[in-house]
Amino acid sequence: MSVFITGAGWVTVGGKGTAGRRDPFDPVEGSLPGLDGRLPFKNHAFKRYGRLDRFSRLGIMGAGYALQDAGLDAWDEKRDIGIIVSTVLGCLATDIDYYRTVMMKNGILADPNLFTYTLPNSFLGHASMIFGLTGTNFVINDRSGSGISALVSAMDSILLGECDTALAGICDVEPPDDFPVSLRPVPGSIFVVIEKSAENRGREPYGELAMDKTGSLFFNQREIKDISICVKKCLKQI
Repeated sequence: MSVFITGAGWVTVGGKGTAGRRDPFDPVEGSLPGLDGRLPFKNHAFKRYGRLDRFSRLGIMGAGYALQDAGLDAWDEKRDIGIIVSTVLGCLATDIDYYRTVMMKNGILADPNLFTYTLPNSFLGHASMIFGLTGTNFVINDRSGSGISALVSAMDSILLGECDTALAGICDVEPPDDFPVSLRPVPGSIFVVIEKSAENRGREPYGELAMDKTGSLFFNQREIKDISICVKKCLKQI
């Protein structure tokens, strides 16, 4: 069973961009770069981006870079493209920000805008509208932070005939400083575009992603246990 990786994009502490442009890729701990401003993608007439919570903006930006790298950021008609994301903490930071507004004056000042994003899958609807996606989409709570669960689920979606193209990635913002959480994922969003066919609009794929009978993943015949390894191989860093 195999599919092809045709795009890779990310927003990390060490930089943001795509594999095709050879932008800096350095998923390390620290503070993420600014997520404000306009989205740098085609056909993205979406005026609410600046009002979204940071988790949503981070996920949309990373997914957009991956689509851009695969030549799929522009669209005229909606596409049957799925998006599957794994996360360690999800929208925890937004939940905390919202609850702080609830505590003020017995909830009278509870922020309805923050409440909209107190589910980790909230941003998938916005991503689907911005990029014209109609395929399967969901978020996986994955304590490992590796993104492997998203990759496997995206492959399954394609191999089961649910769609021919899917985004798979990870997304986590910085953990709240004052929150006693034992799992502190490296902040950032990292996405790859997976397609059933290697004939990707005249573009050469980065390589073949395969899964054996035990569920282990291999990218260009090398076993991978983290989505970051996929990106580094796309960049030919390893």
